[in-house]
Amino acid sequence: MLVTIAAALLVSSCGDRPSSEDSSGAMGQATVPAPSPARSGDSSGKATEFVGRAACEQCHAQQAQLWRGSHHDLAMQELSDRSVLGNFNNAVFEHAGSTTRFFRNDDQWLIETEGTDGKPAEFPVRYTFGVYPLQQYLVELPGGKLQALSVAWDSRPRDEGGQRWFHVYGDDDIDYTDVLHWTQPSQNWETMCADCHSTGLVKRYDVDQDRFDTGWQEIDVSCEACHGPGKSHVAWAGDPGGYAASGGTGKGLAVSLDERSGVGWRFDDQADTAMRSMPGGSGREVTACAPCHSRRSMIAAEDNFGGRFLDAYLPASIEPPLYYLDGQIRDEVYVYGSFLQSRMHQQGVTCSDCHDPHSLELRAPASEVCAQCHNRQRYAAREHTLHAPGSTGASCIECHMPPTTYMQVDPRHDHSFRVPKLEFTTLLNLPDPCARCHADRDAGWALDIMREAGRATPKQASRWGELLAVSGLGAEDSATALLALISDETAPVILRSTAISRLPMLGEQALEAIGSRYIAAEQPMLRWAVARVLQNAPVALQVKLVPVLLDDPVKAVRLAAAVTLAPVGAELISFQVQQKRSRVLEEYIATQLVNAERAESHTNIAIVYRHQNRLEAAERAYRTALRLNPFFVPAYVNLVDLYRATDRDAEGEILLRQALTRLPEQASLHHALGLLYVRQQRMADAEYELGKAANADNAELSAVLAFALVLDARGATDEAAQYLDAARSRFGDDRTLIATLLNLYQRSGNEAAIRRLQQQLIPESAG
Repeated sequence: MLVTIAAALLVSSCGDRPSSEDSSGAMGQATVPAPSPARSGDSSGKATEFVGRAACEQCHAQQAQLWRGSHHDLAMQELSDRSVLGNFNNAVFEHAGSTTRFFRNDDQWLIETEGTDGKPAEFPVRYTFGVYPLQQYLVELPGGKLQALSVAWDSRPRDEGGQRWFHVYGDDDIDYTDVLHWTQPSQNWETMCADCHSTGLVKRYDVDQDRFDTGWQEIDVSCEACHGPGKSHVAWAGDPGGYAASGGTGKGLAVSLDERSGVGWRFDDQADTAMRSMPGGSGREVTACAPCHSRRSMIAAEDNFGGRFLDAYLPASIEPPLYYLDGQIRDEVYVYGSFLQSRMHQQGVTCSDCHDPHSLELRAPASEVCAQCHNRQRYAAREHTLHAPGSTGASCIECHMPPTTYMQVDPRHDHSFRVPKLEFTTLLNLPDPCARCHADRDAGWALDIMREAGRATPKQASRWGELLAVSGLGAEDSATALLALISDETAPVILRSTAISRLPMLGEQALEAIGSRYIAAEQPMLRWAVARVLQNAPVALQVKLVPVLLDDPVKAVRLAAAVTLAPVGAELISFQVQQKRSRVLEEYIATQLVNAERAESHTNIAIVYRHQNRLEAAERAYRTALRLNPFFVPAYVNLVDLYRATDRDAEGEILLRQALTRLPEQASLHHALGLLYVRQQRMADAEYELGKAANADNAELSAVLAFALVLDARGATDEAAQYLDAARSRFGDDRTLIATLLNLYQRSGNEAAIRRLQQQLIPESAG
């Protein structure tokens, strides 16, 4: 039972509980030095290129003034009576049986709370983190680790429920073994937060010592965080002629954020929506904001100013559980993934059309920012909003950008700017925007009002989000929706990329046809999607299509291609392809070491080593993963599978027993132990362990099938069939589940059950 590379992918998030793809791993006492400013002469060369905002302010005083006091300015601060907003006057907060105390000792801010061993201890606060609507505090742990405490200060006004301590994970019972405990790697500043809350970060990490010596150029999000290192620009400003004579180009900027320069939005021919005066921009501005305003993982150690996003980051797909079926935000995904879905993005709208890039404030209050481009007279009218003008229900933002609250107090708005389609809301169990104000009503009530107003939506999917939702249902018209979305060249690329990831549901023939077409697509995100979806393709198809992508100019595409080809036997590919694969896999390993402090990274490296038959290196990498994070389940499961492949099941059993003492409720550990017992013919033990795995709330289908087959093996075929039939309520009519169930019915001679199942699957055959 090998956990794949994709399953261990790190996609960072700051707030709510991680999704299934990273929830198994946590991130990651004595006083140690906290991060220091990046030193000149740093091996990255970065320190010599940054000049600091004082140099920028000499010519850009107005922008600097707007920036002061912004959330970027206050993203992280040194401790002071002014910067610390929370009550440290011996305040006490109780949560799930744990007590946290906040107090002062001379010029120190201190917190007494549950530490790495579950026992109370005192910890010095080193920095404030964030400012509004909440402020967290960074606390020291050994090894140069700064951790974000999960008990935060609600900095909203008291009449809005603020001015109190609260737990960012609400009422969840989180102890020191939980992935989300403040001492775990998921709350580590260096990995999860630092590159977006500071400028010119240099993350120095020693994996052997498990120690950080991280530094920065500026503690907060300053000028060069967005515009890039300013040394060349300052040289140009001081002597433009000399700069050009020495070979400098342009104004010496790493990235020119000038997409709005000379551009306006104008209403033509009585149109209700303005059009951009020039064709859509280069995308530089959105790409500049994306690294910190997206759910993504990092694949480059160096900053990527002005470069392609996929050369430095891997964005999360528009898939559950991060998003709803139609692409609305669900988990904490920030803005990039939803904005790329929007028609506004398609028309060339950029971030700074709505937000001032220095103060971060809206360019106009509330819905007035929308009226910059949308005819106020029409769209503010009751005929459009179905609400009284000026009321909450008449707000553009409430209907078209419904918020989701994260970290208990922090509402974030969906930036896909979609038109509510209430018929699909009911059909697909999507969030009902009307229910935010009309909590006592259901979606049917709102739909009736829309129908009365002549505003009911069509029953057929017609928009990109609806097509995406239908394509993910596995229903009769899913294939049609999937193909329509993939082939629609006007649709957002991020949705087409997500649709490509669902191609296996259409079968091998469709996978080959569409893969062949889009493996040479102009948009790198489509090529990246093809390289990834072919990981689940037959080997012959992988060998036919993927090798060309090993030379792709975009890093994410190359890496995905190498991962797809990693398990392919050398006898099936040419020597030239083998060499390219080895080269890109080395690049992939270097990419994983960008986050060398993460157990996920070493698990991914171990998987590559195992494909290369470097078994000792693979075992060392798995052991490193478990040393860094003894709660990371995929490393246990994969190492046990390596022991199986090398006839060391006895060691695997010991390891799993050790893991279960730490994580007794982890279904995948019970599943792995059950399979080990099956191999040893210890069927009673196997049935117990597989039963634990199959009946867990987060059970996987593979565990359910394994449990049913063990029941069958001891002669309880009818019981196994009943169990699988009941499992349909959890897993639907999965092909493998149905095939296994039919096989059990056939072996027991239960013809009536076979006919009943067939009638359920194909109702029209009942007559």
